[in-house]
Amino acid sequence: MIADRLTVISFRTLLAIGCILFGVAAVSSFFNSAFILGSPITATFGAIFAFAVAIGAAFGINRLAASRPSAKVWPIAIVLTSAFSVRLAWILWIDTPPASDFLFMYNAALSAAAGDFSFNNTEYFSAWVYQMGFTMYEALIISVFNDPMLVLKLVNVMLGTGAVGLVYAAAAAAFNKQSALIAALFCAFYVPNIMMSSVLSNQHLSMFFFMLGCLLAVKSWRNRSAWLFIGLCFGLGQLFRPIGTIYLIALVIFVLLYELLPKLKIKEPRLWLATVSKLAGAVAIFYLLQMIVSASFMQAGYTEYPLSSREPYWKFVVGLNTETDGQWSLEDAKHVLNYKLGEERDQAELAIVKERLADKGAVAALFARKLYLFWGAKDDAAYWSLSEMNRPALNNTVVAIERATYIAMSVFGLFALLFLFRERKVSAAALFLLLAIGYALIHLAIEIQARYRLDIMPAYIVLQSYGVFRLQLWMQRKFNKQPSTHS
Repeated sequence: MIADRLTVISFRTLLAIGCILFGVAAVSSFFNSAFILGSPITATFGAIFAFAVAIGAAFGINRLAASRPSAKVWPIAIVLTSAFSVRLAWILWIDTPPASDFLFMYNAALSAAAGDFSFNNTEYFSAWVYQMGFTMYEALIISVFNDPMLVLKLVNVMLGTGAVGLVYAAAAAAFNKQSALIAALFCAFYVPNIMMSSVLSNQHLSMFFFMLGCLLAVKSWRNRSAWLFIGLCFGLGQLFRPIGTIYLIALVIFVLLYELLPKLKIKEPRLWLATVSKLAGAVAIFYLLQMIVSASFMQAGYTEYPLSSREPYWKFVVGLNTETDGQWSLEDAKHVLNYKLGEERDQAELAIVKERLADKGAVAALFARKLYLFWGAKDDAAYWSLSEMNRPALNNTVVAIERATYIAMSVFGLFALLFLFRERKVSAAALFLLLAIGYALIHLAIEIQARYRLDIMPAYIVLQSYGVFRLQLWMQRKFNKQPSTHS
């Protein structure tokens, strides 16, 4: 009984924190939209329009599913086909060239494919060795295909479409099939997801594997071998983008609170031991994969160091800079380059971090500003996809669409958590809520870019889908329409 109460209390606490997060996102994104569009009235009408379109689309797709219960696969098949089509059309229409970090990695991949690994002597790859995972993936594609740029973007399209399917399955496991179709629709047509298809970003691979691991956790955790594949998926995601620790921590808390704790009332130590063993196994597989790949790369001469960051304090140096509100600082970058990479630079950066943490009031104010900025700023996908294309009209259009959609999603997410709070029951959605909260907390201390928000959008979309579903039901009842009970 006590264990059950603790589980419910912990979930409701998460919901309360999540409400703050989605509330901040809704408010800050509205004001950001009003600033970008030049009018709060325009921002309001845009958000209302996006809200109405979302409810209408949700009603339509679920009406289609309910009208043909014998053909359950058709609605999601239509969504997946549409997701693939719009992404394919985008990469064929918008030929985005690599830029910034993505250009560094692509050029390095060209060299690696030719057997030249001298790029490891550059400052970039000497410090950020973890970028070798994605670089070697690109090198593999380059060495096999005659038009590697197009093939890499086609893989992005397939990964993005696959992510839509994973979001659908995850929302179905966390809520129901109606919410799942809504989540799939949002994931398929969320403009940044489409635009980033033409960008050679490491986020496509990492998001796919992290989301696959999350799906296995909420749907198949109790299966005998699920822990193995969860560890592998999170480990593969980590090879391409080093945020896997957030997923591991969320998994540990999720399993301890919502799998192990309820079992404590059952006086069967074997069940407790089995749960803890599977959790430990998933964590071990995650780290074992990193060690194996690092050792393999070092043995092959691809790199001299393990796939990790050799400048562990840099993200905190930038993230705690009050002058830039935790965003990239050229002044900080120039300063730390005066110190030799390794212990000397680590000590210099650690000293900066300690100095910036000394003023507790300034740190608290910085955290508040970063929360507001990170979760409210316009997505950077338009910049990464279109900045070299000289299409200002298209850029302005997609930014306006993204702003309206994101405001609506944030409001839907807030409603979703309020509905879950009222229901007084624990949902598998706890894992996605843990991820969103954990991601928000870590970015209070480290560098923020609006692009980084894209990593957590699958979880964000899963959570908000339930808000759309419940509001849709409420509207159906309001207009005396019989709600669908098919799930």
